[in-house]
Amino acid sequence: MKQILPGLWEIDEIGDVVHCYLWEWSGGLTLIDVGMPTHVHALLDALTAKGYALHNVRRILITHGDADHMGGAAKLKKATGAVVGCHSVEKVLLEHPSKRVPASLLLRPVFALLRFTPQFNVLPVTPDELYVDGQQTPEGFTVIHTPGHTPGHISLLHREKRFLIVGDALNNRGGKLQLPPPLFTPDMHNAQRSVWKLAKKYGEDFDVMVFGHGPPILQNGGRKVQSLVTQIFSSEV
Repeated sequence: MKQILPGLWEIDEIGDVVHCYLWEWSGGLTLIDVGMPTHVHALLDALTAKGYALHNVRRILITHGDADHMGGAAKLKKATGAVVGCHSVEKVLLEHPSKRVPASLLLRPVFALLRFTPQFNVLPVTPDELYVDGQQTPEGFTVIHTPGHTPGHISLLHREKRFLIVGDALNNRGGKLQLPPPLFTPDMHNAQRSVWKLAKKYGEDFDVMVFGHGPPILQNGGRKVQSLVTQIFSSEV
């Protein structure tokens, strides 16, 4: 595991295709996103190698219902006894993973075939907790509804520690802060509005940003989102 800041770890044992995180707090451990279905054993091994008891994983927070973010949720819930939480709108994708389709019509048959491979064979999971925008979790996170990439996508803000877990509302591929890819984002208009919301409503509340895709930003994260929003919306005028 790689420490991002005190209490927040990236579980890099699953590789670099997607990032998932562990938050260590006074009430136990919380996983934020859990990678692909094939990452389950690597993730469990990483926890035990670190000396964590699996029963101390109290909660699994899912930012959105993509195969690379909730793929192992069902098995991890069974292995740890943790409760699974997501936005109330995203419940349908966790319970019916096949309903998640890319924006591109041409890619949808490919997605359908990929579901028969182990890497994309996502088991459904019933969330135990459903969140709404602005809700506080016991870990200290503020749930921010950031739809666009998926309808119930959430980002998680920890105001006290000044970090934001952004999921796929943004990515940092190639060291460039940017919107999620249009091919996999059915509602780009809402995706832009979500980034506007992060910048305008919460941009002064965080410095560190961690992503589903791309390396973390460790300084001035909020200001960088504000700058990106200025670029996006000035280009539309």
